[in-house]
Amino acid sequence: MLTGGPTGPDHSGPMRDGTSETDATAARILVAARRVAEEFGLRRFTMDEVARQCDIARVTVYRYFPRKDELIRALVLEELRLFTEEADKVVRGETTVDGTIVVGVRFCVGYLRSHVVLNRLLRTEPEVILPHLTTSGGPVLAMATEWIGEHVRREMDVAGLAVPPEHAEPFAELLVRTVISLVLTPGTLDLDSDEGWERVRRLYVAPFVAMLRRDG
Repeated sequence: MLTGGPTGPDHSGPMRDGTSETDATAARILVAARRVAEEFGLRRFTMDEVARQCDIARVTVYRYFPRKDELIRALVLEELRLFTEEADKVVRGETTVDGTIVVGVRFCVGYLRSHVVLNRLLRTEPEVILPHLTTSGGPVLAMATEWIGEHVRREMDVAGLAVPPEHAEPFAELLVRTVISLVLTPGTLDLDSDEGWERVRRLYVAPFVAMLRRDG
């Protein structure tokens, strides 16, 4: 069941696709919540508007998500799930550690730069979103570092690199901080071409991987 679903027992039967009616309703609510966030941001985000766009009763929305903050939290978790699933698919075909890292970072930057809700919040409600990515960004940084750290360790294990935690964890955090910076702040790096990303791989990522190979 989607995170943030109903707090009561699920007594719905299965549907044709194998999901329960409860799961399907929760998914509909989250889709509507995303539309509301895109259209109104978070300050004007209301449960009434979610119910209207979902075409269900307001009381039904509250049955699944008793408070507005629970629905927003569930929406964030669902967006993270979709994001990580896509990222995993993108890097799956890479055969080198540095190639996997660069392709993964490139995907993350492009995905976040084009994310409708994130860009709307950065444009119209920066005071709402920026603290979660900067001064109060500890939870986001920790969660993203753990996820990327797992990828880094797995790729290096496959490549036969014995990487101690004192190297892998800081490197994963550095990648997260790099992605956030590239999304939030324009710079002089060429990140709009294959040649630009190949330069990043050759000059910055490959030497670090080579250092790990020597020190492993």
